[in-house]
Amino acid sequence: MEYLLVQDVALSSAPSYAAMTKLQQWPQLPECTEQSLISQLQTTLDIQQQLNIVSMAVGKVLPLSAMSLKTAVGDFSAIGSCSGEFEHRSVLVLNQQCLAELVYHSDYAFTPMAQRELLLLESEWLFALRNALVVSRLQQMALKDTLTGLGNRRFFDDSFEKAVMLAKRHNEHCALILLDLDNFKQVNDSNGHSAGDEVLLAVADCLRDTLRATDSLFRFGGDEFAVVLSGQDTDNAELVARRLVKVINQHYLCQQYAVSASVGLAVFNTDQCSKQLFSAADSALYAAKEAGKNTVRVA
Repeated sequence: MEYLLVQDVALSSAPSYAAMTKLQQWPQLPECTEQSLISQLQTTLDIQQQLNIVSMAVGKVLPLSAMSLKTAVGDFSAIGSCSGEFEHRSVLVLNQQCLAELVYHSDYAFTPMAQRELLLLESEWLFALRNALVVSRLQQMALKDTLTGLGNRRFFDDSFEKAVMLAKRHNEHCALILLDLDNFKQVNDSNGHSAGDEVLLAVADCLRDTLRATDSLFRFGGDEFAVVLSGQDTDNAELVARRLVKVINQHYLCQQYAVSASVGLAVFNTDQCSKQLFSAADSALYAAKEAGKNTVRVA
């Protein structure tokens, strides 16, 4: 069984959110004894659902305005949220391993008695939370490239299909950029795979730093990358593609090993399916390679 190590989670800060209730509503909540809380938590391995369940149990101790959970696999919020006058933080530890940080907000003070009761509730959550974190980590690993941390081909196939479906359904924009590194094989052949890995990591960083948070970035394996642009980004999709080529050319490692990038771009139209859009971008990439590499071609 995989465990989450202490260094996997940063505890410096965490957002605050939680189930919002009013004081007079709390007596109406279902009874949450320690055993019933364990039973409820055992019904799901979804971290979000577990947090919602715990927030209801915590409400029997103190009315909350916010409650947050910060983990190595992401931050989660219970239903409804606003900051409160008082804050209480708690680190969840199991077998000397840090699982997460909880941050409570309330308009009522966290008395020593309330803190003790919160600690008891947290102890009932530890094993269920550990199991949910392991499942979430495994799910993330299955969808990410192990070297760069970008989405892998499996993740791309699912995300790309959904992006095209949404674009067609809502008559929105969508574009696909396929990027292939030029002369990358020579790096591996002449300098070894460790040098090739350094170049791939550098290119991944270049792409991440250049693209917006709303853009989806993937590595297929080898030296092939893909970018899915949605919404207004497609209005300037060619500019984005050329910017990616430029920033890769300017990186010192790419210059050192004479690595550049060829890009094929295709913009979605309502008559296309995802397979046709991918084929168009792939053909454009092939045309960029045939044109002498280090360039962009639009389908």
